[in-house]
Amino acid sequence: MADTQHPDVVAKLKQIEKEAKAEEKNVQHVLKDIKTTEKHDGKSTKAVASAEKTLGKKEKSEQSTLSAANKAAHKHDVAVADVHKAENDLKLKQDQAGKMHHQLEVKKARADELLQQKEHHDRARQQTTATLNEGGPAALGAAGAAGPAVV
Repeated sequence: MADTQHPDVVAKLKQIEKEAKAEEKNVQHVLKDIKTTEKHDGKSTKAVASAEKTLGKKEKSEQSTLSAANKAAHKHDVAVADVHKAENDLKLKQDQAGKMHHQLEVKKARADELLQQKEHHDRARQQTTATLNEGGPAALGAAGAAGPAVV
């Protein structure tokens, strides 16, 4: 064992032991770093899954909103069509009312004309009747010649 005590041997052994400790320290450091990185990788994977889930929810919400917007747009289109139909219906009713009013005015004018003719004929008949009542059969020729022809 005397050889193991030689200063060169002791120095070499110390160097080997030092290298082994350094290597062990490096291995432990790398293993610790791997463990930390694995934790971060797990958290990253969970974050990706969470982000994917959030994206799915947001896409579903967007689709729902788009569907609601399409329904609202359709409802608006129907309302606009109903307004146009109501406007056209109003114009048609106004035109019909105008025609009815015109027909009423024409019929009133015709009725006034007929009433005036009737009054005129009634006066003529009264005059003829009075003449006949006063003059008897002799007035018949004069009344017939003087009286208007009733139409």
